[in-house]
Amino acid sequence: MAELKAAHKTHQGKIETLKRVMSEVISTIVLCFRGYCGNQCAKNSYVCSGNKRQAKNFMPANVKVKMVASDQEVLKKCIEMVLGPLALEATKLLTTTQKCEAVNRSYQAVVPKNVTFSRNCVGRIHGQVHKLNQGYADSVLEKTGQLKATLTPGSKVIGQIAYEDRSIRNRKRQSKVTKARALRASTRDRKYRLHEEMHYCRGISDPKPDYSSLPHLQHHKYA
Repeated sequence: MAELKAAHKTHQGKIETLKRVMSEVISTIVLCFRGYCGNQCAKNSYVCSGNKRQAKNFMPANVKVKMVASDQEVLKKCIEMVLGPLALEATKLLTTTQKCEAVNRSYQAVVPKNVTFSRNCVGRIHGQVHKLNQGYADSVLEKTGQLKATLTPGSKVIGQIAYEDRSIRNRKRQSKVTKARALRASTRDRKYRLHEEMHYCRGISDPKPDYSSLPHLQHHKYA
C-alpha cells in the first residue's frame, strides 16, 4: 500500500501512468525481498531509496529470502493483487472502506433508516454532501444565499454559525492527535479481548483435554 499511495501522489492519480510504471515496481519489490536492494529500488521504487533502510520494516536485518522461480511467481501474483492492472483500475480513486463508512454515517445523520423522507430525501442527501465538501459555515451561508435569506454580519446567527464551525473543526483536529488515536486503539484492543473471552470456542486443531485421571468420565466421549 505504501508503493500505491506514493505512486498516486507522484503521478496525481493518472491511472494509465500508474499501470505502466507498476510492472517495474512489482519486479523491483521481488528483487528487494530477495536481498537485492540497490539500483533497481532507487530507480523504480517510490518508497525504497535502495540503501536497505526500508527493509527492516518488512523482515529482520541482513535476511535474504531464498526463492526459486516458482516462489518468485507466487510472490509476484500476490503483489499483483494490489498493484496489478485490474487492482489499480478497481482502486483508482484510492478510497477505503473507512471513508465509505464515514460518508454513509454522515448520510444517516440527515436520512435515518427508520424514517422515510419520500418528499425531500434527495435534497437532504445533496445538502449533506455540500456540507461535507464545503464545511459547515460556508455551506450554511451558501444555502441561505440561494434562498435569498439575508444574514446580517455580526448578528447572533452569524456568531452561532461561526461557533458551530469552530466546534466541528476542533473535534476533527482533536481526533487526529496521537493521544486520541492511542486511546481509540487501546479501546479496540480491550473490546477484542472481551469478545474473544466471551465467544471463543475451541477448534478441531486445539489440543484435547486429558481425561485419563477422571475414571468416571472414561465411558463418555468428550474429547
